[in-house]
Amino acid sequence: MSEDSTGLPLEGVRVLDLSWIIAGPTATRFLAMMGAEVIKVGSARRPDPSTRGAPFQTYNQSKLYAALNISRPEGLELAMRLVSVSDIVIENFAAGVIERLGLGYDALRQAKPDIIMLSSSGTGHSGPDKDYVAYGSLLQYYTGWNAISGNPDSEPIKGGLWADPWVGMELAMVAAAALNHRAVSGEGNYADFSMAEALTASIPEALLDYQMNDRVPEPMGNADRHHAPHNVYRCKGSDRWLAIAVTGNEEWQSLCAAIGRQDLSDDESLADPNGRRSQMQRIDAAINEWTQQHEDYEAMRVLQAAGISATPYLSPDRVFTDPQLREGGYFTTRTASDGKQRDLPGLGWRFEGGPEPRNTAAPVLGQHNDYVYGELLGLSNEEVAKYMDDQIIY
Repeated sequence: MSEDSTGLPLEGVRVLDLSWIIAGPTATRFLAMMGAEVIKVGSARRPDPSTRGAPFQTYNQSKLYAALNISRPEGLELAMRLVSVSDIVIENFAAGVIERLGLGYDALRQAKPDIIMLSSSGTGHSGPDKDYVAYGSLLQYYTGWNAISGNPDSEPIKGGLWADPWVGMELAMVAAAALNHRAVSGEGNYADFSMAEALTASIPEALLDYQMNDRVPEPMGNADRHHAPHNVYRCKGSDRWLAIAVTGNEEWQSLCAAIGRQDLSDDESLADPNGRRSQMQRIDAAINEWTQQHEDYEAMRVLQAAGISATPYLSPDRVFTDPQLREGGYFTTRTASDGKQRDLPGLGWRFEGGPEPRNTAAPVLGQHNDYVYGELLGLSNEEVAKYMDDQIIY
């Protein structure tokens, strides 16, 4: 290990990042923060759409960024040279796009026989729906997730963008598994990752309920099929709420004692979850009467002390200033590409007794051209300048 070694788990691994928007860049962000050298490849010819917004600053932390126009034969040749010195290639275009560009797995193996390639698309690269083009927010409809989410008294939830970060983390785990496989077998691998299948796997209970009982679950809002009460309750102050989940009869008794409702505790019709679910309007009214007399954190501490799961419902500004995240080191102040100091999020896990995750600000397009083309590929300054004039390195 060199003197400037970080000691991070993926140190020495090089990732060629051909992905864009959210899911792919999220995966490569995790890999970069765990020590991999991630080279994001993009082009001014067709910029990553997320560059226009602030999320780009998070999705692309800790990466290098090289400009390359792979629609030109000379650009494709440079891309293949980058493949030859990389360990993993990640892309998340629609099915067939990467092959048409000349960068399919069979082509990559010619450049690097043990290359690992991860291809993520909406519905995968096989089957009758493989040519569908979709973003994660649309796939939440396609996979049945939105049909069982939201307020039961209104139409199903209209969107949300949690699918892409979810898939991004799973892609990072697949990459780590492929590296382990290669370390043992010496073989590269190709992973065809379907976002739709990954999302469908997140609602196994709904799918099994239909298979076994011929029953299609409906939206339940904040309620739960097994536990009651299970809801979000208004607290003192403007737009302050507390989420409460009672998961057993003993907790129910503790809740009744905490909010001073012995009458509910003595009511035998409320002694089990089924009975409580049948009278939720009455129970919710009693809990709301108590929570509205307390600040959200105050109510949380009272209930937590009684052994009841309860937590404030935080808005983004309160998450940003949350002392737990601050003290734990989740946010790190860095100079962003706009020259301003930004607090950037880290990883949701720590390496006990080991180094801190790599956390640098997102780069700008072409920022690392000199390293990628000069140091890594050995091109002369004159060659690089010629490629730039010809809009190959562009």
